[in-house]
Amino acid sequence: MAQRSPRKSAREVDARERVRARRAAHWERERRLEDLATDYELAAQEIEDVTEAAEEKIAAYAARLRGQARTAEEELRDRQARSVGQMLQLDGVRSVADRLGESVETIRKVAAAESASTQEDPPPDRSSAPAATTARETPTGQPVTASVTHTGTPHGPTLSGPAEERAASTREEKG
Repeated sequence: MAQRSPRKSAREVDARERVRARRAAHWERERRLEDLATDYELAAQEIEDVTEAAEEKIAAYAARLRGQARTAEEELRDRQARSVGQMLQLDGVRSVADRLGESVETIRKVAAAESASTQEDPPPDRSSAPAATTARETPTGQPVTASVTHTGTPHGPTLSGPAEERAASTREEKG
């Protein structure tokens, strides 16, 4: 049997130490890569969680804003209906429709909605209110001094003053 020489075993020991050092460096590198990959995956999951939470908050905020918009829209539509109702007290449906750039059907629908909403609301207490005056203004700010008496119809109040006279004269001309 051949005996190993001391040099060879020193070389072998030295080689084994280098291999062990390389393997240790390799395993350390692998461990670090695994830790970084784990960190990446955790960050990706957290991104999904943050995005999902943000989407939920956005949806809740959007729903709240839509509700506020609906409420504001309803109030503005009520205001439109009141304006149309007041305009109809001063002039005919066709004239109001022309002035507003709307169809006669639309004006009638708005007026019907206004009359329905006033029927739902309790009438204001007018017992202490002074008698209605005819002091009104035209769109240009000029006072209207003609006397006007209001009469009711199924479609709302109509005028028995200058507007009716204009309508009657128009009907006679078309006649």
